[in-house]
Amino acid sequence: MQKSLGFTLIELLVVVLIIGILSAVALPQYEKAVAKARVAKLLPWFKKIKEGRELYVMNTGNTKCMDLGRYMDALGVEAYRYRCSGQSADGVCENEDSWCDGTLYLDDKTSIWNGTGHARHGYSKSKGQAKSDFDLLLLTFNRGYTSDEQTGDFFCRPNSDWGREMCRQLSSSPSPVKCDSSASECYRMDL
Repeated sequence: MQKSLGFTLIELLVVVLIIGILSAVALPQYEKAVAKARVAKLLPWFKKIKEGRELYVMNTGNTKCMDLGRYMDALGVEAYRYRCSGQSADGVCENEDSWCDGTLYLDDKTSIWNGTGHARHGYSKSKGQAKSDFDLLLLTFNRGYTSDEQTGDFFCRPNSDWGREMCRQLSSSPSPVKCDSSASECYRMDL
């Protein structure tokens, strides 16, 4: 009798099959855990934007400006960069009484964009994806899109099936509401 020195084809196929099943189960859970961790990292910033806006409006009486840099300054936050749209350098918008679109940079990979009545961060599970899977929206102005909409409300707006599932998991309520002028389905979230 000869002694066997390796694995049989059946043994190798069983190992590959087990690894395939484990990865099919683990990869979606891993993607969800990564998304939840990134959202958890952003929640304190959205809370700061909300508190900074309230403080800015209380101190200045100005409800027109939507310059996230001014809101951060009102709170005394220093660890951020802000660039107003159309400007070549970082800093607050020049005109305090105008609509001030721009981007708040938290680090090299993370930013919150403001415009059209809300601060927004889009989350894509795949790099290079043209459209985000879901957006986190903090209403900074009451635009009157829905009867129950309030300045400071925080939403998760899905843009894909995976995004819808994530918004349901992140949401404080399982029922969607309308959250913008295009009557998008959103899920209300707590800050």
